[in-house]
Amino acid sequence: MKVGLLTLSYRLYSVNSIKEKRSILRHLEAEVRRAGPSFAVCELDGSTDLDGAVLRIAHVSNDARVTDAALTSLQRRIERGSGFEIVDAEKEFL
Repeated sequence: MKVGLLTLSYRLYSVNSIKEKRSILRHLEAEVRRAGPSFAVCELDGSTDLDGAVLRIAHVSNDARVTDAALTSLQRRIERGSGFEIVDAEKEFL
């Protein structure tokens, strides 16, 4: 099995409360879950900082190329959202 990890660092805009931040993150996490059962997502650094967040997405498959393509495709789809921007993205394979 090949596991790929995609770590996305976000800058959030116009967020005035933890509730608004959680709403944006729940939407992003739902996008990952809609991508299929081979994906998992969690929030890293659960700080109360309102203008930033870090999500880590995992993908499991039998082929590293499939995992790389799936994570790249998902990142492109997520980037199109509003209220945030991705400031850093890192991939690693286990």
